[in-house]
Amino acid sequence: MKGSSRETPVWRIVLGTELLGLVRDRRALFTALVLPALLYPLLFLGQGWLHDIGEESLDAKEVRIAYDLSSAPAEESARLIELLGQEVPIELESLPPASFTAIEEAVHEGSPESWARERDLVVERIGPEGNLLLYAVPDPDAPRGTLYRIFFDGADETSREARERTRSALATLREEVEGRRYDELFGGDPGAALATESRDLASQEDLGGALIGRLLPMIAVLVLLSGGSYAALAAFAGEREAGTLETLLVQPVPTASLVWGKFLAVLITGLLTLFLNTSSLFVTAAMGLGNLPGAEGGLGDGPGALRMLIACAQLLPVCLLLSSALCLVCGKARSFREGQHYVLPLSLIALLPTALALQPEVELDALLACIPLAGPALAFREALVGQLGLVNGALAMGSTLVYSVLLLRQLGGLLDGEKVLTGRATAEELSLRHVSSRQALSWGWAGVLAVYIFGGLAQSASPIWGLVATLWVLLLPLAYFAVRATAQRAGESIPRALGLRMPAAYHAAGALLCAPALAALARMWIEWQERVLPMPSSMTESSDLFAGFDALSPPVLFFLFAISPGICEELFFRGAVLSGLRREMPAWKSILWQALLFGAVHASIYRFAPTAALGALLAALTLRSRSIFPAMILHIAYNGSLVNGDALPWLQASWIPWLLAPGLLLFALPPRRRG
Repeated sequence: MKGSSRETPVWRIVLGTELLGLVRDRRALFTALVLPALLYPLLFLGQGWLHDIGEESLDAKEVRIAYDLSSAPAEESARLIELLGQEVPIELESLPPASFTAIEEAVHEGSPESWARERDLVVERIGPEGNLLLYAVPDPDAPRGTLYRIFFDGADETSREARERTRSALATLREEVEGRRYDELFGGDPGAALATESRDLASQEDLGGALIGRLLPMIAVLVLLSGGSYAALAAFAGEREAGTLETLLVQPVPTASLVWGKFLAVLITGLLTLFLNTSSLFVTAAMGLGNLPGAEGGLGDGPGALRMLIACAQLLPVCLLLSSALCLVCGKARSFREGQHYVLPLSLIALLPTALALQPEVELDALLACIPLAGPALAFREALVGQLGLVNGALAMGSTLVYSVLLLRQLGGLLDGEKVLTGRATAEELSLRHVSSRQALSWGWAGVLAVYIFGGLAQSASPIWGLVATLWVLLLPLAYFAVRATAQRAGESIPRALGLRMPAAYHAAGALLCAPALAALARMWIEWQERVLPMPSSMTESSDLFAGFDALSPPVLFFLFAISPGICEELFFRGAVLSGLRREMPAWKSILWQALLFGAVHASIYRFAPTAALGALLAALTLRSRSIFPAMILHIAYNGSLVNGDALPWLQASWIPWLLAPGLLLFALPPRRRG
């Protein structure tokens, strides 16, 4: 401005330019920001309408039930037929008394062949148009000596409706029979004197806050990513594709100013989208146009203003974090279309920790508060019910702010003008880059899938020999074929590419010190995780590392679970895969990729975090020592500590985790010089 001694900051100019560019594209602006907010009333009304239509159509659908109740008591069978007749519209067909011996034999055999025979016999009884077969068979283990067996087709909607009506009639019959038996034995129901009444002491504010606290974090993450991606794609990927980003970067202005201007445009767009969508959501629910899932009784008075203020304060750092992540992801894209492909994986990754807020049994603690998105989501939920502690709330906000700053620092380096201006290449040139890393990743995912499919089949047939075959017959040859191409391109021998060289003695000693400490920390992690996110009981036995191997001797167990994975898994992941990744990727990215593969190959979402963390540490130590042997030593000793933990009481001592410090300090010493 003329006559002014103070110039407008560059970031403000960039921010205004970005926002003005977004506003000019009115059609895209309306589609990305306004239209989703307008769709909530239609979504709620449509959901209720479809639910009502579905129930009405099923209630009006006539079902056909064929039955043979000749084996049931006459009074019971007559009453059951009467009750079935009340489940209108219904067509009942009485089958002539016949022996169901053939069907019963097929039922008790339980093989795939018997299942097909059972289905054919049932269809023969009721015909192709029959929806359900009901018959009674004598059964001394069943109440009153009679078992009512129902056959239906779960893939057919009408057959499922026939099952529900039959169950309703049988439930009514059971209540009547129980009532008569009580009268005969006790002169009435002996439990009638035990009157009960439930009273919910939670206030309407608590009930509304609990419901909103579970749902809104997920909605907020989706909405922020949706609206923010609209601005981020235009500010980074779109400008890179159009060639205007280079024009901007040649100007004599600090890169940080450009980053802040574009970041603020993304943040404002995301916040505006969040405000419009949440406002529409609450207005729709308040008008009674529909109910939130689980809010059939309404939201009540909802949380108070103070609770909403505290909860929204927890979401503000989330807005910063997601906007930073969107800028970083879209800033790496070379085209608008490529940026769109990046947004979906980012959304899925963001929703996974946020979903913890949907689990009422998960409570916020100091460790969860430091997990990105999970901490703020749980803090938001607890703030709305008035249970958020000051320390945990501060940890959730502070850690999220730290993550946001780290992402923004990465973005500052991403918009380095020299890299952008000299980094343009043709599609053919780009396809020739990163050959080793891309092939290493391909071999890594191939190994994971091979272990899932072939290893799973082998271990289901024979747990012991299947495990041996998975490691020595499947994974070891994959390591050879994966590293062979890498070695040829690098002009190295296969042993050298795998890192098969003698390490420094202090690095080997450091690996031995780290092993029991990591095993103790893994046990502590699993105990904490079982309190926070317990594994379903149906998966507990199958996920046990040593389930089904109790009869084996300690040396055999040590070979199966320590030596074999310590050699075969290390040669594949820290040898072949890491060797290909590290040649064209930064060290941190190579470590993260193979850690992801190592965590995935163990096929347990409940054990993914500690396994991936172990894989990352093993990779870091391999790169530091320039040898795969310390990772092998650590892996074997770590698994051995888990196998023999109960037999060696000293491994349970409280000082064992502290061995990690001197173990890692030994790796600070320089590696051996290459021979």
